[in-house]
Amino acid sequence: MEPLPHTELVREWGEMVRQHGWANLADNLDCESGLLALGDKQVPYTKNRMTKETLCYTISTVTHNYHYLKEEMDIVGLRFSKLMLMPPVWLFGLCLRFAKVDQAFAINNFGLSTNLFPKGLSADEWKEAVGRVQKANPKHAILVRSVNRGLNASDYDALTECGFKPMFARNVLLFPFKPIETYPRVKRRQILRDEHLVKKLGFTWRSGVKLDEEQAARVAELYNRLYLGKYSKNNPRFTPLFHAQCASRSILHYQLLLDGDHIIGVLGMKVVDGVATMPVLGYDFDHPQAHVLYRILTAKIARTCSDNNFQRHASSGANKFKKLRGGVTNEEFTMVKTSHLSWWRRLNWGLIRFIAQKIGRPLTHKFET
Repeated sequence: MEPLPHTELVREWGEMVRQHGWANLADNLDCESGLLALGDKQVPYTKNRMTKETLCYTISTVTHNYHYLKEEMDIVGLRFSKLMLMPPVWLFGLCLRFAKVDQAFAINNFGLSTNLFPKGLSADEWKEAVGRVQKANPKHAILVRSVNRGLNASDYDALTECGFKPMFARNVLLFPFKPIETYPRVKRRQILRDEHLVKKLGFTWRSGVKLDEEQAARVAELYNRLYLGKYSKNNPRFTPLFHAQCASRSILHYQLLLDGDHIIGVLGMKVVDGVATMPVLGYDFDHPQAHVLYRILTAKIARTCSDNNFQRHASSGANKFKKLRGGVTNEEFTMVKTSHLSWWRRLNWGLIRFIAQKIGRPLTHKFET
């Protein structure tokens, strides 16, 4: 597998968005976007505004902190407890509105669930880029998503020096970049057992494919059923065109799991400077072996990263499953800069950060252990 260098990856991404527009690629990512110089590199940005629409959580702080919370309350089935929780949740939503949190400029934001950072960014480069963004967007909060100390310790420190403050977002799982064969025996056994299922069940893998129209439609269907149907309608709503373009431009490396000629699973891997993440994953819930397909997919991710010496960012979700296979928990933050905003918006942003750090953070750790 030969991933694109970061410069080419960002250029292809920018050209794809300019050519087709978010309305045709993922309609709930519809906001201003482009490329921003950061030192001698370029990174994507999103620039959002307050709206009554429910946008994807990757570009909307309101969705991430309010709509997601309401959705989780429905999924968990709190019933009577929900009646007591709704007033404070509604007040929290009001704070988000008062702070105009979606009037924000996000640096290095692809709009995917996880943003990876190019290596070697200096504190001075961050300071210069942030200064330009702040001068051009004096009424926008400035955000940097997907920052964790496991992968981005120097970026975290540089952003703190620039006046950013951390706001807890989620716990993520990171995997060491070492061959599967050197994993601790129990974790290695789990991966190898899952990997063996492909041969046992007569499935095959097709890697590095350029998706045709029919394949892109099937990939979109499998992704949508998992990420939008099972997880949350607030995840990115990628269209078949998005998948076809990402495959043809080598932005994502697609691997298809086949039962005969029928696609029953899909992986779409993004790699930046030796770190891999998986923004696209899906499988066929109606397949007779649906109960093991997720195990097969994650084993393939582990093997691909092992064979190519990639460090793996496994995002969040299924944490116990991933820990059994070698994942290590790291806290991930959205870095927030609001010092240039009005006192009223700073006050509400401060309250939001307080709730995320002092309430959301410990609750997340409690329920994920």
